[in-house]
Amino acid sequence: MSGTDTESDNETFMQDAKGVSVSDIPSEFSTKRDDEDIRVYAAISFAFLLIIVGIPLWWKTTEVYRVHVPYGRIDDLKEAELMFPISVTILTQNSDRSNTIVQHLSNTSLSAGIINVRYRTDGIVDLDRVLTSPSLLELDSSDLFPNLSSHIYLLEVPGMLRFTVKDVVVGRKRVIYFSENASVETLSAVINQWIIRSKALFQTKAVIEAPNEWSRDKTGRRRMPPASQYDIMFSMVHPEPEKRDVKWNIREAISNHFGSLLTYLSPIISFHIKSQWLYSVRLEAHPRQVQEESHTWYSLPEDVLPHIITPLEKKLGSGVSEHPTIQLVLYIPPCQISPLYITSSRQNVLPSTAFLSPRWGGVQIFNPSQNLCGNVDKESSWLDSEIIMNTFKMQLKLLIGIPELEKIEGVEQLPLPASGIRDWELDSLMRIRATEHLISARITLKSLAQLLDEISNIVINDEVGDKIWEAILKFHESADQILQHNLMEGYNLSKQAFLAAETAFSDPSLLALLYFPEDQKYAVYIPLFLPVMIPVLMSLKSIRSWWVTGSVQTGEKEKAE
Repeated sequence: MSGTDTESDNETFMQDAKGVSVSDIPSEFSTKRDDEDIRVYAAISFAFLLIIVGIPLWWKTTEVYRVHVPYGRIDDLKEAELMFPISVTILTQNSDRSNTIVQHLSNTSLSAGIINVRYRTDGIVDLDRVLTSPSLLELDSSDLFPNLSSHIYLLEVPGMLRFTVKDVVVGRKRVIYFSENASVETLSAVINQWIIRSKALFQTKAVIEAPNEWSRDKTGRRRMPPASQYDIMFSMVHPEPEKRDVKWNIREAISNHFGSLLTYLSPIISFHIKSQWLYSVRLEAHPRQVQEESHTWYSLPEDVLPHIITPLEKKLGSGVSEHPTIQLVLYIPPCQISPLYITSSRQNVLPSTAFLSPRWGGVQIFNPSQNLCGNVDKESSWLDSEIIMNTFKMQLKLLIGIPELEKIEGVEQLPLPASGIRDWELDSLMRIRATEHLISARITLKSLAQLLDEISNIVINDEVGDKIWEAILKFHESADQILQHNLMEGYNLSKQAFLAAETAFSDPSLLALLYFPEDQKYAVYIPLFLPVMIPVLMSLKSIRSWWVTGSVQTGEKEKAE
Protein backbone atom coordinates (compact mmCIF):
# COMPACT_ATOMS: atom_id res chain seq x y z
CA MET A 1 0.00 0.00 0.00
CA SER A 2 1.37 3.30 -0.95
CA GLY A 3 1.98 6.19 1.37
CA THR A 4 -0.77 8.10 -0.26
CA ASP A 5 -3.31 5.41 0.53
CA THR A 6 -2.20 5.22 4.17
CA GLU A 7 -2.66 8.91 4.76
CA SER A 8 -6.04 8.71 3.11
CA ASP A 9 -7.14 5.88 5.41
CA ASN A 10 -5.97 7.77 8.55
CA GLU A 11 -7.80 10.80 7.41
CA THR A 12 -10.97 8.79 6.87
CA PHE A 13 -10.65 7.19 10.40
CA MET A 14 -10.28 10.53 12.08
CA GLN A 15 -13.31 11.85 10.30
CA ASP A 16 -15.30 8.78 11.36
CA ALA A 17 -14.09 9.13 15.01
CA LYS A 18 -15.30 12.69 15.19
CA GLY A 19 -18.78 11.60 14.23
CA VAL A 20 -19.08 8.84 16.88
CA SER A 21 -21.70 9.56 19.64
CA VAL A 22 -21.38 8.84 23.40
CA SER A 23 -23.63 5.85 23.09
CA ASP A 24 -21.13 4.29 20.64
CA ILE A 25 -18.42 4.38 23.39
CA PRO A 26 -18.11 1.16 25.38
CA SER A 27 -20.30 1.23 28.52
CA GLU A 28 -17.47 0.27 30.88
CA PHE A 29 -16.44 3.86 31.54
CA SER A 30 -20.02 5.22 31.84
CA THR A 31 -21.13 2.53 34.30
CA LYS A 32 -18.18 3.23 36.59
CA ARG A 33 -18.98 6.89 36.65
CA ASP A 34 -22.68 6.27 37.41
CA ASP A 35 -21.89 3.96 40.34
CA GLU A 36 -19.61 6.56 41.87
CA ASP A 37 -22.29 9.23 41.49
CA ILE A 38 -24.91 7.03 43.16
CA ARG A 39 -22.62 6.38 46.14
CA VAL A 40 -21.83 10.04 46.51
CA TYR A 41 -25.48 11.03 46.24
CA ALA A 42 -26.38 8.49 48.90
CA ALA A 43 -23.62 9.85 51.19
CA ILE A 44 -24.85 13.38 50.61
CA SER A 45 -28.42 12.39 51.46
CA PHE A 46 -27.28 10.63 54.66
CA ALA A 47 -25.19 13.63 55.68
CA PHE A 48 -28.05 15.99 54.91
CA LEU A 49 -30.57 13.97 56.94
CA LEU A 50 -28.23 13.58 59.89
CA ILE A 51 -26.59 17.00 60.04
CA ILE A 52 -29.24 19.31 58.60
CA VAL A 53 -32.34 17.48 59.85
CA GLY A 54 -31.37 15.03 62.61
CA ILE A 55 -29.13 17.16 64.83
CA PRO A 56 -31.46 20.23 64.89
CA LEU A 57 -34.44 17.94 65.48
CA TRP A 58 -32.65 16.20 68.36
CA TRP A 59 -31.58 19.52 69.81
CA LYS A 60 -35.12 20.89 69.63
CA THR A 61 -36.76 17.79 71.09
CA THR A 62 -34.32 17.67 74.03
CA GLU A 63 -34.63 21.41 74.73
CA VAL A 64 -36.49 22.36 77.92
CA TYR A 65 -39.45 24.72 77.75
CA ARG A 66 -38.59 28.20 78.99
CA VAL A 67 -40.87 31.19 78.71
CA HIS A 68 -39.34 34.61 78.40
CA VAL A 69 -38.13 36.03 81.69
CA PRO A 70 -38.02 39.86 81.84
CA TYR A 71 -34.54 40.17 83.34
CA GLY A 72 -34.38 43.85 82.54
CA ARG A 73 -37.68 44.61 84.24
CA ILE A 74 -36.55 42.71 87.32
CA ASP A 75 -33.31 44.69 87.47
CA ASP A 76 -35.31 47.91 87.17
CA LEU A 77 -37.20 47.11 90.39
CA LYS A 78 -34.14 48.16 92.35
CA GLU A 79 -34.51 51.65 90.94
CA ALA A 80 -38.28 51.79 91.57
CA GLU A 81 -39.20 54.47 94.08
CA LEU A 82 -40.75 53.27 97.34
CA MET A 83 -41.96 56.32 99.22
CA PHE A 84 -44.62 56.73 101.89
CA PRO A 85 -46.03 60.27 101.82
CA ILE A 86 -47.54 61.49 105.09
CA SER A 87 -49.43 64.76 105.35
CA VAL A 88 -49.49 66.49 108.75
CA THR A 89 -51.84 69.44 109.15
CA ILE A 90 -51.40 71.80 112.13
CA LEU A 91 -54.48 73.73 113.30
CA THR A 92 -54.06 76.39 116.00
CA GLN A 93 -55.64 79.69 116.96
CA ASN A 94 -52.57 81.64 115.94
CA SER A 95 -50.96 81.46 112.51
CA ASP A 96 -47.56 82.43 113.93
CA ARG A 97 -47.70 79.52 116.37
CA SER A 98 -48.69 77.19 113.54
CA ASN A 99 -45.72 78.30 111.46
CA THR A 100 -43.39 77.88 114.42
CA ILE A 101 -44.62 74.33 115.01
CA VAL A 102 -44.29 73.50 111.33
CA GLN A 103 -40.74 74.83 111.18
CA HIS A 104 -39.64 72.88 114.24
CA LEU A 105 -41.32 69.64 113.16
CA SER A 106 -39.78 69.92 109.71
CA ASN A 107 -36.31 70.11 111.29
CA THR A 108 -36.85 67.09 113.55
CA SER A 109 -38.82 64.77 111.24
CA LEU A 110 -37.21 61.99 109.24
CA SER A 111 -38.29 62.99 105.74
CA ALA A 112 -35.73 60.84 104.01
CA GLY A 113 -35.39 57.38 102.59
CA ILE A 114 -38.87 55.90 102.29
CA ILE A 115 -40.74 58.51 104.36
CA ASN A 116 -41.78 61.90 103.07
CA VAL A 117 -43.56 63.98 105.73
CA ARG A 118 -45.11 67.25 104.63
CA TYR A 119 -46.35 69.77 107.15
CA ARG A 120 -48.90 72.42 106.37
CA THR A 121 -51.30 74.85 108.03
CA ASP A 122 -54.92 75.25 106.96
CA GLY A 123 -56.01 78.26 108.97
CA ILE A 124 -58.22 78.14 112.07
CA VAL A 125 -60.56 75.28 112.91
CA ASP A 126 -64.24 75.72 113.82
CA LEU A 127 -63.76 77.01 117.36
CA ASP A 128 -67.39 76.75 118.42
CA ARG A 129 -67.50 73.06 117.75
CA VAL A 130 -64.34 72.47 119.73
CA LEU A 131 -65.42 74.59 122.70
CA THR A 132 -68.91 73.10 122.92
CA SER A 133 -67.75 69.50 122.84
CA PRO A 134 -68.31 67.88 126.25
CA SER A 135 -65.28 65.58 125.93
CA LEU A 136 -62.36 64.76 123.71
CA LEU A 137 -63.83 61.31 123.11
CA GLU A 138 -66.99 62.80 121.65
CA LEU A 139 -64.96 65.30 119.64
CA ASP A 140 -62.84 62.45 118.32
CA SER A 141 -65.96 60.51 117.31
CA SER A 142 -67.29 63.40 115.23
CA ASP A 143 -66.63 64.11 111.58
CA LEU A 144 -64.57 67.21 112.30
CA PHE A 145 -61.83 66.00 109.94
CA PRO A 146 -61.83 63.57 107.02
CA ASN A 147 -60.49 60.25 108.28
CA LEU A 148 -58.03 59.48 105.49
CA SER A 149 -55.02 57.20 105.68
CA SER A 150 -51.61 58.91 105.80
CA HIS A 151 -53.27 62.19 106.87
CA ILE A 152 -52.57 63.35 110.42
CA TYR A 153 -54.16 66.39 112.09
CA LEU A 154 -52.73 68.29 115.05
CA LEU A 155 -55.51 70.27 116.71
CA GLU A 156 -54.89 72.83 119.42
CA VAL A 157 -57.75 72.69 121.94
CA PRO A 158 -58.29 75.86 124.01
CA GLY A 159 -58.96 75.13 127.66
CA MET A 160 -57.87 71.51 127.36
CA LEU A 161 -57.33 71.40 131.09
CA ARG A 162 -61.06 70.84 131.54
CA PHE A 163 -60.65 67.45 129.82
CA THR A 164 -57.25 66.24 131.08
CA VAL A 165 -54.11 67.38 132.81
CA LYS A 166 -52.00 66.04 129.96
CA ASP A 167 -50.70 68.41 127.32
CA VAL A 168 -51.11 65.97 124.41
CA VAL A 169 -53.87 63.42 123.81
CA VAL A 170 -53.75 61.02 120.86
CA GLY A 171 -57.16 60.12 119.47
CA ARG A 172 -58.60 56.91 118.12
CA LYS A 173 -58.60 58.16 114.56
CA ARG A 174 -55.86 60.29 113.04
CA VAL A 175 -56.07 63.41 115.23
CA ILE A 176 -53.65 64.57 117.93
CA TYR A 177 -55.09 67.06 120.43
CA PHE A 178 -52.74 69.39 122.28
CA SER A 179 -53.02 72.33 124.62
CA GLU A 180 -51.52 75.79 124.43
CA ASN A 181 -48.74 74.65 126.79
CA ALA A 182 -47.70 71.61 124.76
CA SER A 183 -44.07 71.67 123.69
CA VAL A 184 -43.06 71.10 120.11
CA GLU A 185 -40.59 68.44 121.25
CA THR A 186 -43.46 66.39 122.69
CA LEU A 187 -45.44 66.68 119.48
CA SER A 188 -42.40 65.60 117.48
CA ALA A 189 -41.89 62.56 119.72
CA VAL A 190 -45.54 61.53 119.32
CA ILE A 191 -45.39 61.79 115.54
CA ASN A 192 -42.07 59.94 115.10
CA GLN A 193 -42.35 57.30 117.83
CA TRP A 194 -46.09 56.53 117.79
CA ILE A 195 -47.75 57.70 114.59
CA ILE A 196 -45.08 57.09 111.94
CA ARG A 197 -42.80 54.67 113.81
CA SER A 198 -39.99 55.85 111.59
CA LYS A 199 -37.26 53.87 113.37
CA ALA A 200 -39.12 50.57 112.99
CA LEU A 201 -39.81 51.35 109.33
CA PHE A 202 -36.15 52.05 108.57
CA GLN A 203 -35.03 48.93 110.43
CA THR A 204 -37.56 46.78 108.57
CA LYS A 205 -36.17 47.95 105.25
CA ALA A 206 -32.55 47.63 106.32
CA VAL A 207 -32.77 44.16 107.85
CA ILE A 208 -34.32 42.70 104.67
CA GLU A 209 -31.79 44.32 102.34
CA ALA A 210 -28.73 43.59 104.52
CA PRO A 211 -29.58 41.09 107.27
CA ASN A 212 -25.96 40.73 108.35
CA GLU A 213 -25.48 44.43 108.97
CA TRP A 214 -28.67 45.37 110.79
CA SER A 215 -30.51 43.80 113.70
CA ARG A 216 -34.26 43.55 113.47
CA ASP A 217 -36.16 45.63 116.01
CA LYS A 218 -38.05 43.95 118.83
CA THR A 219 -41.40 44.32 117.08
CA GLY A 220 -39.98 42.82 113.89
CA ARG A 221 -38.65 39.78 115.75
CA ARG A 222 -42.10 39.10 117.20
CA ARG A 223 -44.08 39.77 114.04
CA MET A 224 -45.45 36.79 112.12
CA PRO A 225 -43.93 36.27 108.65
CA PRO A 226 -45.94 37.56 105.66
CA ALA A 227 -48.64 35.21 104.40
CA SER A 228 -51.92 35.27 102.48
CA GLN A 229 -53.83 34.03 105.54
CA TYR A 230 -53.24 33.14 109.17
CA ASP A 231 -54.85 30.43 111.25
CA ILE A 232 -55.60 31.27 114.88
CA MET A 233 -55.73 28.16 117.03
CA PHE A 234 -57.33 28.59 120.47
CA SER A 235 -56.28 25.65 122.62
CA MET A 236 -57.62 24.81 126.06
CA VAL A 237 -55.07 22.54 127.76
CA HIS A 238 -56.50 20.80 130.83
CA PRO A 239 -54.18 18.11 132.25
CA GLU A 240 -56.56 16.86 134.99
CA PRO A 241 -60.21 17.04 133.95
CA GLU A 242 -61.00 14.23 136.37
CA LYS A 243 -59.88 16.32 139.37
CA ARG A 244 -61.09 19.80 138.45
CA ASP A 245 -64.23 20.71 136.50
CA VAL A 246 -63.60 23.82 134.40
CA LYS A 247 -66.06 25.12 131.81
CA TRP A 248 -65.46 27.61 129.05
CA ASN A 249 -67.54 28.49 126.01
CA ILE A 250 -64.76 29.18 123.51
CA ARG A 251 -67.09 29.91 120.61
CA GLU A 252 -69.00 32.56 122.53
CA ALA A 253 -65.79 34.08 123.92
CA ILE A 254 -64.25 34.39 120.47
CA SER A 255 -67.40 35.93 119.01
CA ASN A 256 -67.81 38.48 121.80
CA HIS A 257 -64.21 39.56 122.24
CA PHE A 258 -62.50 38.91 118.92
CA GLY A 259 -65.28 39.55 116.41
CA SER A 260 -64.81 43.31 116.10
CA LEU A 261 -61.00 43.02 115.98
CA LEU A 262 -61.00 40.44 113.19
CA THR A 263 -63.64 42.39 111.27
CA TYR A 264 -61.55 45.56 111.51
CA LEU A 265 -58.46 43.74 110.23
CA SER A 266 -60.26 41.78 107.51
CA PRO A 267 -59.51 44.29 104.69
CA ILE A 268 -55.78 43.68 105.08
CA ILE A 269 -55.36 40.36 106.97
CA SER A 270 -57.40 37.17 106.65
CA PHE A 271 -57.82 34.91 109.67
CA HIS A 272 -59.27 31.43 110.03
CA ILE A 273 -60.34 30.58 113.58
CA LYS A 274 -59.97 27.12 115.11
CA SER A 275 -60.32 25.81 118.66
CA GLN A 276 -59.61 22.60 120.50
CA TRP A 277 -59.58 21.03 123.98
CA LEU A 278 -56.55 18.97 124.97
CA TYR A 279 -56.66 16.71 128.00
CA SER A 280 -53.87 14.92 129.88
CA VAL A 281 -51.26 17.23 128.34
CA ARG A 282 -48.75 18.71 130.75
CA LEU A 283 -46.06 21.32 130.47
CA GLU A 284 -42.71 19.56 130.61
CA ALA A 285 -41.33 21.72 133.38
CA HIS A 286 -40.76 21.43 137.11
CA PRO A 287 -41.85 24.61 138.87
CA ARG A 288 -40.33 25.66 142.17
CA GLN A 289 -42.47 25.90 145.28
CA VAL A 290 -42.57 29.32 146.93
CA GLN A 291 -43.68 29.52 150.53
CA GLU A 292 -45.03 32.82 151.78
CA GLU A 293 -46.67 33.78 155.03
CA SER A 294 -50.22 33.68 153.78
CA HIS A 295 -50.13 31.07 151.05
CA THR A 296 -48.04 28.77 148.88
CA TRP A 297 -47.58 29.12 145.15
CA TYR A 298 -45.37 27.72 142.42
CA SER A 299 -42.83 29.57 140.33
CA LEU A 300 -41.96 28.85 136.70
CA PRO A 301 -38.74 30.74 135.74
CA GLU A 302 -38.95 32.55 132.41
CA ASP A 303 -35.67 31.04 131.22
CA VAL A 304 -37.32 27.60 130.96
CA LEU A 305 -40.21 28.86 128.83
CA PRO A 306 -38.48 28.13 125.48
CA HIS A 307 -38.15 24.48 126.54
CA ILE A 308 -41.91 24.29 127.09
CA ILE A 309 -42.90 25.39 123.58
CA THR A 310 -41.31 22.54 121.60
CA PRO A 311 -42.98 19.59 123.39
CA LEU A 312 -46.24 21.51 123.66
CA GLU A 313 -46.29 22.27 119.94
CA LYS A 314 -46.29 18.55 119.12
CA LYS A 315 -49.66 18.23 120.80
CA LEU A 316 -51.26 21.32 119.24
CA GLY A 317 -51.32 20.14 115.64
CA SER A 318 -49.87 23.27 114.04
CA GLY A 319 -48.86 21.35 110.92
CA VAL A 320 -52.39 20.60 109.75
CA SER A 321 -52.57 23.81 107.69
CA GLU A 322 -50.45 25.28 104.92
CA HIS A 323 -50.89 28.75 106.43
CA PRO A 324 -48.90 30.07 109.41
CA THR A 325 -50.67 29.29 112.67
CA ILE A 326 -50.91 31.66 115.63
CA GLN A 327 -51.18 29.54 118.76
CA LEU A 328 -53.15 31.00 121.69
CA VAL A 329 -52.99 28.48 124.52
CA LEU A 330 -54.87 28.57 127.82
CA TYR A 331 -53.30 26.23 130.37
CA ILE A 332 -54.98 25.02 133.56
CA PRO A 333 -52.20 23.80 135.86
CA PRO A 334 -52.66 20.57 137.81
CA CYS A 335 -53.79 20.82 141.41
CA GLN A 336 -50.39 19.82 142.83
CA ILE A 337 -48.63 22.83 141.21
CA SER A 338 -51.42 25.38 141.48
CA PRO A 339 -51.43 28.37 141.61
CA LEU A 340 -48.67 28.68 139.01
CA TYR A 341 -46.94 31.94 138.03
CA ILE A 342 -44.10 32.96 135.72
CA THR A 343 -41.26 34.76 137.46
CA SER A 344 -38.42 36.83 136.09
CA SER A 345 -34.82 37.16 137.25
CA ARG A 346 -35.02 40.91 136.70
CA GLN A 347 -35.73 43.14 139.63
CA ASN A 348 -39.05 44.95 140.06
CA VAL A 349 -40.80 42.56 137.66
CA LEU A 350 -43.92 41.06 139.19
CA PRO A 351 -44.94 37.44 138.56
CA SER A 352 -47.25 37.02 135.58
CA THR A 353 -49.53 34.39 134.10
CA ALA A 354 -48.80 34.86 130.38
CA PHE A 355 -45.85 34.86 128.04
CA LEU A 356 -45.32 35.39 124.32
CA SER A 357 -43.24 33.30 121.93
CA PRO A 358 -42.15 35.38 118.89
CA ARG A 359 -43.62 34.27 115.57
CA TRP A 360 -45.42 31.40 117.27
CA GLY A 361 -48.10 32.52 119.70
CA GLY A 362 -48.88 33.09 123.34
CA VAL A 363 -49.52 30.97 126.41
CA GLN A 364 -51.72 32.03 129.30
CA ILE A 365 -51.95 30.28 132.66
CA PHE A 366 -55.30 30.39 134.43
CA ASN A 367 -55.45 29.38 138.09
CA PRO A 368 -58.98 28.39 139.17
CA SER A 369 -59.93 28.18 142.81
CA GLN A 370 -58.21 25.48 144.79
CA ASN A 371 -61.62 24.49 146.19
CA LEU A 372 -62.38 22.81 142.89
CA CYS A 373 -59.60 20.27 143.28
CA GLY A 374 -61.05 16.88 144.05
CA ASN A 375 -64.67 18.14 143.94
CA VAL A 376 -65.35 17.50 140.30
CA ASP A 377 -68.77 15.99 141.03
CA LYS A 378 -69.87 18.81 143.33
CA GLU A 379 -68.49 22.08 142.01
CA SER A 380 -67.55 23.53 138.64
CA SER A 381 -66.18 26.88 137.53
CA TRP A 382 -66.84 29.00 134.46
CA LEU A 383 -63.75 30.81 133.31
CA ASP A 384 -63.71 34.60 133.07
CA SER A 385 -63.67 35.09 129.31
CA GLU A 386 -63.09 38.84 129.49
CA ILE A 387 -59.78 38.56 131.33
CA ILE A 388 -58.60 35.66 129.21
CA MET A 389 -59.57 37.11 125.84
CA ASN A 390 -58.19 40.57 126.60
CA THR A 391 -54.80 38.96 127.20
CA PHE A 392 -55.09 36.93 124.01
CA LYS A 393 -56.12 40.06 122.12
CA MET A 394 -53.01 41.88 123.31
CA GLN A 395 -50.83 38.93 122.31
CA LEU A 396 -52.41 38.77 118.86
CA LYS A 397 -51.75 42.46 118.27
CA LEU A 398 -48.09 41.98 119.15
CA LEU A 399 -47.81 38.99 116.83
CA ILE A 400 -49.27 40.78 113.81
CA GLY A 401 -47.00 43.80 114.35
CA ILE A 402 -48.84 46.34 116.54
CA PRO A 403 -46.46 47.01 119.43
CA GLU A 404 -46.89 48.31 122.91
CA LEU A 405 -46.11 52.02 122.76
CA GLU A 406 -43.33 53.53 124.78
CA LYS A 407 -44.48 56.08 127.31
CA ILE A 408 -43.94 59.74 126.49
CA GLU A 409 -44.06 62.25 129.31
CA GLY A 410 -47.18 64.38 129.24
CA VAL A 411 -48.98 62.26 126.62
CA GLU A 412 -51.99 59.99 126.92
CA GLN A 413 -54.32 58.16 124.56
CA LEU A 414 -58.05 58.00 124.31
CA PRO A 415 -59.56 54.61 125.28
CA LEU A 416 -59.32 51.90 122.67
CA PRO A 417 -62.27 51.44 120.31
CA ALA A 418 -64.23 48.19 120.18
CA SER A 419 -61.84 46.80 117.59
CA GLY A 420 -58.88 47.26 119.94
CA ILE A 421 -56.82 49.06 117.26
CA ARG A 422 -56.62 52.75 116.46
CA ASP A 423 -56.69 53.95 112.87
CA TRP A 424 -53.21 55.44 112.98
CA GLU A 425 -51.89 52.15 114.39
CA LEU A 426 -53.35 50.38 111.38
CA ASP A 427 -51.64 52.88 109.06
CA SER A 428 -48.30 52.25 110.71
CA LEU A 429 -48.79 48.49 110.43
CA MET A 430 -49.63 48.73 106.73
CA ARG A 431 -46.57 50.88 106.02
CA ILE A 432 -44.23 48.38 107.69
CA ARG A 433 -45.94 45.38 106.12
CA ALA A 434 -45.96 46.96 102.65
CA THR A 435 -42.24 47.70 102.98
CA GLU A 436 -41.64 44.10 104.00
CA HIS A 437 -43.72 42.78 101.10
CA LEU A 438 -42.21 44.94 98.35
CA ILE A 439 -38.57 44.59 99.32
CA SER A 440 -38.94 40.85 99.86
CA ALA A 441 -40.67 40.49 96.47
CA ARG A 442 -37.87 42.41 94.78
CA ILE A 443 -35.16 40.28 96.39
CA THR A 444 -37.04 37.06 95.59
CA LEU A 445 -37.44 38.00 91.92
CA LYS A 446 -33.77 38.98 91.71
CA SER A 447 -32.69 35.64 93.19
CA LEU A 448 -35.01 33.75 90.85
CA ALA A 449 -33.72 35.60 87.79
CA GLN A 450 -30.13 34.89 88.78
CA LEU A 451 -30.92 31.20 89.28
CA LEU A 452 -32.69 30.86 85.93
CA ASP A 453 -29.90 32.70 84.13
CA GLU A 454 -27.15 30.52 85.59
CA ILE A 455 -28.90 27.15 85.11
CA SER A 456 -30.14 27.08 81.54
CA ASN A 457 -31.91 23.70 81.69
CA ILE A 458 -34.48 24.58 84.36
CA VAL A 459 -38.00 24.42 83.00
CA ILE A 460 -39.87 27.74 83.09
CA ASN A 461 -43.52 27.04 82.36
CA ASP A 462 -46.27 29.54 81.63
CA GLU A 463 -47.50 29.57 85.23
CA VAL A 464 -44.10 30.65 86.53
CA GLY A 465 -43.81 33.28 83.81
CA ASP A 466 -47.26 34.65 84.62
CA LYS A 467 -46.41 34.88 88.32
CA ILE A 468 -43.18 36.72 87.57
CA TRP A 469 -45.01 39.28 85.43
CA GLU A 470 -47.77 39.56 88.06
CA ALA A 471 -45.23 40.29 90.78
CA ILE A 472 -43.54 42.97 88.67
CA LEU A 473 -46.80 44.69 87.71
CA LYS A 474 -48.25 44.53 91.24
CA PHE A 475 -45.00 45.96 92.60
CA HIS A 476 -45.29 49.07 90.43
CA GLU A 477 -49.03 49.40 91.03
CA SER A 478 -48.50 49.20 94.79
CA ALA A 479 -45.78 51.87 94.74
CA ASP A 480 -48.02 54.15 92.64
CA GLN A 481 -51.02 53.72 94.96
CA ILE A 482 -48.91 54.46 98.03
CA LEU A 483 -47.62 57.65 96.43
CA GLN A 484 -51.24 58.70 95.87
CA HIS A 485 -52.03 58.26 99.61
CA ASN A 486 -54.07 55.10 98.90
CA LEU A 487 -52.31 53.20 101.64
CA MET A 488 -54.73 50.29 102.03
CA GLU A 489 -54.91 49.66 98.28
CA GLY A 490 -51.13 49.91 98.04
CA TYR A 491 -50.73 47.48 100.92
CA ASN A 492 -53.03 44.87 99.36
CA LEU A 493 -51.19 45.17 96.04
CA SER A 494 -47.85 44.76 97.81
CA LYS A 495 -49.12 41.57 99.41
CA GLN A 496 -50.17 40.26 95.99
CA ALA A 497 -46.72 41.09 94.60
CA PHE A 498 -45.03 39.27 97.47
CA LEU A 499 -47.21 36.17 97.16
CA ALA A 500 -46.76 36.05 93.38
CA ALA A 501 -42.97 36.26 93.72
CA GLU A 502 -42.91 33.56 96.39
CA THR A 503 -45.18 31.32 94.30
CA ALA A 504 -42.94 31.69 91.26
CA PHE A 505 -39.77 31.01 93.26
CA SER A 506 -41.15 27.89 94.98
CA ASP A 507 -42.95 26.39 91.97
CA PRO A 508 -42.23 22.62 91.86
CA SER A 509 -41.71 22.67 88.08
CA LEU A 510 -38.46 24.62 88.52
CA LEU A 511 -36.85 21.49 89.98
CA ALA A 512 -38.01 19.14 87.21
CA LEU A 513 -34.64 19.01 85.35
CA LEU A 514 -32.39 20.61 87.90
CA TYR A 515 -30.36 17.41 88.31
CA PHE A 516 -30.08 16.65 84.54
CA PRO A 517 -27.59 19.26 83.29
CA GLU A 518 -26.24 19.71 79.77
CA ASP A 519 -23.18 17.49 80.20
CA GLN A 520 -25.44 14.58 81.14
CA LYS A 521 -27.50 15.19 78.02
CA TYR A 522 -24.39 14.79 75.88
CA ALA A 523 -23.25 11.76 77.87
CA VAL A 524 -26.54 9.99 77.18
CA TYR A 525 -26.96 10.79 73.49
CA ILE A 526 -23.38 10.78 72.14
CA PRO A 527 -22.99 6.97 72.46
CA LEU A 528 -26.16 6.66 70.42
CA PHE A 529 -25.24 9.05 67.62
CA LEU A 530 -21.48 8.48 67.41
CA PRO A 531 -21.59 5.09 65.58
CA VAL A 532 -23.86 6.67 62.99
CA MET A 533 -21.86 9.86 62.71
CA ILE A 534 -18.46 8.22 62.02
CA PRO A 535 -19.32 6.76 58.56
CA VAL A 536 -21.09 9.95 57.57
CA LEU A 537 -18.15 12.10 58.59
CA MET A 538 -15.73 9.82 56.75
CA SER A 539 -17.85 10.00 53.60
CA LEU A 540 -17.49 13.77 53.57
CA LYS A 541 -13.94 13.27 52.23
CA SER A 542 -15.16 11.24 49.23
CA ILE A 543 -17.92 13.80 48.63
CA ARG A 544 -15.32 16.52 48.54
CA SER A 545 -13.10 14.53 46.09
CA TRP A 546 -16.07 13.81 43.87
CA TRP A 547 -17.04 17.45 43.90
CA VAL A 548 -13.52 18.59 43.04
CA THR A 549 -13.16 15.99 40.21
CA GLY A 550 -16.50 16.94 38.78
CA SER A 551 -15.55 20.61 38.83
CA VAL A 552 -12.26 19.90 37.01
CA GLN A 553 -13.92 17.83 34.30
CA THR A 554 -16.56 20.45 33.78
CA GLY A 555 -13.88 23.08 33.38
CA GLU A 556 -11.94 21.03 30.82
CA LYS A 557 -15.08 20.37 28.84
CA GLU A 558 -15.90 24.06 28.75
CA LYS A 559 -12.38 24.78 27.47
CA ALA A 560 -12.64 22.08 24.79
CA GLU A 561 -15.87 23.49 23.52
